[in-house]
Amino acid sequence: MTNKYLKPMLDAGSPRVYNCNEMTRRVTAQHPENTPAFFRTKALNNIVVIKDTVPESERRLLGSSVGTKLYFPFNEQDIYEGGRTIFLHGKGIDRAIEDYCGEGAITKESLAADLAILNVLNQLPSLDPFLMKDAFLRAGIDIHEAYFEVSAALWEEIENYMLQKFEPLIMAAFPNAKSSDEIARQLIDKIWEGKDIEALMPLITAFRIPKERALEIFSAWKGIVYYSYQFGRDQNSFFDLIKWVGENSAPAVGVPAAEMKELEKLFTLTRTKLRQEWKTVDEIIKNYQESYDKMFKEQSSSAGFLSFLQNSDKTYWEVGNALGKINHAIYCWDVMTSRYDDRKVPWANRLAIARLFGEILAEDKKSTTSVAWG
Repeated sequence: MTNKYLKPMLDAGSPRVYNCNEMTRRVTAQHPENTPAFFRTKALNNIVVIKDTVPESERRLLGSSVGTKLYFPFNEQDIYEGGRTIFLHGKGIDRAIEDYCGEGAITKESLAADLAILNVLNQLPSLDPFLMKDAFLRAGIDIHEAYFEVSAALWEEIENYMLQKFEPLIMAAFPNAKSSDEIARQLIDKIWEGKDIEALMPLITAFRIPKERALEIFSAWKGIVYYSYQFGRDQNSFFDLIKWVGENSAPAVGVPAAEMKELEKLFTLTRTKLRQEWKTVDEIIKNYQESYDKMFKEQSSSAGFLSFLQNSDKTYWEVGNALGKINHAIYCWDVMTSRYDDRKVPWANRLAIARLFGEILAEDKKSTTSVAWG
């Protein structure tokens, strides 16, 4: 039986989830005669890729609190019946993939190609379509654009926002760029592409960026600029969710005391965790913007922005993880409440939503071994 409460946790609309099963169905409908595949191995196009909290004991080895988890559904025709999960960095990942695909269904070449695709996703703190599309372009891996639900208009809007942030760096590090819009644009494109380290050496020198980390730092800064764009768009939804949680925490008539106590505890945790995650993002974005303005607008101090750049690879994961959790909660809440007038949901649904929030915002995970969902 389908677990309807598992569905929002696996839907493609969340920035912490890439539902390859659903996306493959959509692309197949668009290209019925010649469907471009996401993964090279057919069976892998039925899985779901999830960003999830890494157990505390494994973070030092991984270097991050967020990892990439693969969800192997029991029934590829209805993935919401349940499945098994394993972290990409977990032991036996190759064997887990081979077991799922079936003996003889995967070759060494196709496994290597698919692991390369998964590795690109593993380098991202969240699975926003814009970040995914950009990451594959930079990696030189050809994935059909239909797998990324980013319209041309939205891509241009985000791109223009981000390119405006790059321009002052180019003008500061490349004197020739001030006299030629074409030169400036070419150099901005170099930052965007994140591949040609020699072309960016004046920028690396001017901002005292370690050469061996330069491309990683520029990529991370680019990601943070994207998240700052997204953060501005998400504020109304965030405050609507916080308000809804507060309004729906009140006791309900005829509800068992144990269930009411559980909901109150989960909603208290939800408010606390959402505010903590929001504060994390808000402080990072504010610090970034203030240091940026001091260097490029006020021209009063460069120390803050230089420090930001040199630490941006770490900051990128912090803000991406926090914003990913927030938007995952917002997405699940919207899916499960929007069909009700004024979002007044029945008790059973309210408790299910509270439990979903508890899963999304959980501090730690106990194990990375395969576990059943649903």
